[in-house]
Amino acid sequence: MKAWIAGNGLSVRGIPSLKPLGLVERRSWSGLNQSSFLMEVSDRDQELDRYILKNLGDFKERRSFIKAFAKWLSNYHQLNLYHQDMKTCNMMISKAERPGISIFLTWRMSVGWKVSGKELFKNFLQLNTSTPKTVTTTDRFRFFGAYLRLNPIVKDRKSFLRRLIHESKRRELVYVAPWGVVTERL
Repeated sequence: MKAWIAGNGLSVRGIPSLKPLGLVERRSWSGLNQSSFLMEVSDRDQELDRYILKNLGDFKERRSFIKAFAKWLSNYHQLNLYHQDMKTCNMMISKAERPGISIFLTWRMSVGWKVSGKELFKNFLQLNTSTPKTVTTTDRFRFFGAYLRLNPIVKDRKSFLRRLIHESKRRELVYVAPWGVVTERL
């Protein structure tokens, strides 16, 4: 239900997103038994982790993508949009509709949520632990810097990064590749 409301909220606000197609709920006398949310996806779209593995081999393409993704995420947060499960498998990327790339989030988004340092940390931790290792540490620092130039929400960058690295190392790196789910140490 939350995804249905958020998806329609994005559409009403004119924010590019996957179109919500339907919400199906099965209820009984004891309450909600099953809920399914349907949204559009074209065969030209792919999950962000798969896109990274297939398309970011070239240095120029990688730098361009990092800037575009940082700009997109910064704009997303500045519009008071927050995704509670910001993993690369929960993002769709499309190159078909217009020049450049279009990124769309799926599932657990909140509309009208002021993003603070706490929420930003959670999003960056989720991204850091779901992004394939082909995105180097240098690329990750570039992304962080590009994001903060556009949205300077973090007051103490060194402390934020130190904590992010520490928490990331405590978790496994999990992403979806074309051949299946991959689990690695960071």
